[in-house]
Amino acid sequence: MRSHLGAFKVSDMILCALICLTGIAVTVLVLTFYIRTEQATASVAFKLEVDERFSRVQRRFSVQDLKLDTVKRFFINADDVTEKEFMGFVTPLVEEGETYGWVRRILQKDLEPFRANALLNGTSDFSYHEVNPLTGEKRPLTERAEHWILLYLLSLDDVTITPGMDVMASPSREALFTKARESHQMVVSDPLEMSNGQSGVFFVAPVFPPASTTPNSDDGLEGYVVSTVRLAFLMEQNIPLASMLRLNVTLSTTDAPPDEYIYQSSVPAASSTLYERRLLNVADNTYVMQFRPGPAFSAANSHVFSRSLIIVFGAVLTLLMTAMVFLLITQRTRALSLVAERTQELQTMNITDHLTGAYNRRYFEASMERLIVEANTQGRPLSLIMFDIDHFKLINDRKGHLCGDKVLQLLCARISAATRKTDLLCRTGGEEFALICPDSQLNDARTLAEKLRVLINALPFDEAGQVTCSFGVATWVAQESFDDFIRRVDGAMYGAKFGGRDRVQLAIQEALAPSA
Repeated sequence: MRSHLGAFKVSDMILCALICLTGIAVTVLVLTFYIRTEQATASVAFKLEVDERFSRVQRRFSVQDLKLDTVKRFFINADDVTEKEFMGFVTPLVEEGETYGWVRRILQKDLEPFRANALLNGTSDFSYHEVNPLTGEKRPLTERAEHWILLYLLSLDDVTITPGMDVMASPSREALFTKARESHQMVVSDPLEMSNGQSGVFFVAPVFPPASTTPNSDDGLEGYVVSTVRLAFLMEQNIPLASMLRLNVTLSTTDAPPDEYIYQSSVPAASSTLYERRLLNVADNTYVMQFRPGPAFSAANSHVFSRSLIIVFGAVLTLLMTAMVFLLITQRTRALSLVAERTQELQTMNITDHLTGAYNRRYFEASMERLIVEANTQGRPLSLIMFDIDHFKLINDRKGHLCGDKVLQLLCARISAATRKTDLLCRTGGEEFALICPDSQLNDARTLAEKLRVLINALPFDEAGQVTCSFGVATWVAQESFDDFIRRVDGAMYGAKFGGRDRVQLAIQEALAPSA
């Protein structure tokens, strides 16, 4: 009969496990299909978002090229442009973050006549100078065959550069202008720090006359139309805020290290595998644009609620089916299990103190007898700590027995949390306790008792306030009986009480005479 019952239990568990696993498998399959569909949808949405953003940025750079080319054609078709004419033509083109200028080619011998003519035409604050590329200080012009003088400048930002500066004083700028001159094409600089401290790029377009009448030794270059633009302006202009928040965008040169960017949007990149890389061609330069989803995009395309709904629905359905089968075929098993639980509860009640949850005196005595036999036969150390609460009667008299019961409960909870699982806390009397410490030497037990004393004394016990305990500590010696061992520890505990309370007292280790 018992073997049949055991087989029946195993079959019940196998059947319930199969039903549960089937429900879990179906839920996982549905969830996996949904996640893959969601990822595919998010990937398509991300590509569309990237295409739209890249198209806007590409269009913005193209507009910048077109505007500079327009100013270039203005100078090609005009005979001699005055500052007023320059300002009138360029002002409608300038936007926030942009600067437009006209750099004129002047031979060394023509410097003074040109300056006089510029002042006569109304150019303000015109004085020849160049800027030291190392210190940034103004200095007189260095004598050379030809100079490239910044004649006109228009910007909506606060720019400190004044007309009359020779732009060729900087080697990097000279290389850029030379490149534009030799290629007869618009060129763009590497990223540079603008005068306002922000990152930008420098566009340079050479201006040649439509039909050169200069000698063969001269290419006829009249000057350069230049423009500086903030990268943030180029990357973010006319982009809606909602679109800005959906993407993390970076811009870098093609030869830059992986984490070195010349522009990075303020939106952080979300944790995602989605990534797009595009090449942005600007004049003679090529940049790398990298796109990653931002938190707003991830939140909009991550249907956490739907996933949770699938998981919850699958889990509930699986549990209901498993529970229904389990309830139908395990009534007898449940009844037997209930009997076993009640039996266990009765056994627990038989060895524990109902108020504190600590072991009772019956269990204490039985455990001590067993551990003393083991210590005697196996040579294992055994220590015992006995303690009671100082002035516990006063707590009951002044605060009431409910307060006293609360103190006992809190005391046991603190001690149980601070001791090993192998240590056994027992309530041996009203306010008296014993802590059995198997495999512990005297010094270990004394250290533990001192730790418990400090722990009890450190925190108040609700209404009772400060509570202290007196501890007696001893280690069992060979051939010592249970009663003698308890007597020694008990004597040490009362010695701690008579010695002033709230202390740890070691028991006197009496030498036992060998048996005849």
